[in-house]
Amino acid sequence: MIMKGKEPPSWQTKNELQGILLIGFSLVIFKLYVTKNISVVLEPKMTSLIMFTMLSLFIIGFFRLWNSDMKGADCDCEVCDTSSSSLRIVLQYSLFLFPIILALIISDFTLDTDILSK
Repeated sequence: MIMKGKEPPSWQTKNELQGILLIGFSLVIFKLYVTKNISVVLEPKMTSLIMFTMLSLFIIGFFRLWNSDMKGADCDCEVCDTSSSSLRIVLQYSLFLFPIILALIISDFTLDTDILSK
């Protein structure tokens, strides 16, 4: 007897993707900070605020992933949309995931003062 794997509910997939996106954005900020390219994108006085934002995004993303299964969650409310297909959810979130992947893969940014002044 072959048992089919139960597909996770759409709200669980959304929570997991939101957690991945939040952690991804925090990693992009971390990469900009480590490579010293953050001063090209932001004013240097904003560095402390962006570090707080990076840490906050990482913590929120971590807890979104940690609590994504929500065992015993009551889904009788209107928040849980059971009609969304997994493919549609992945396509919607890939619009946000694509720039994160590009920012992490591309090694150097071509934004310098010559280009920004034009």
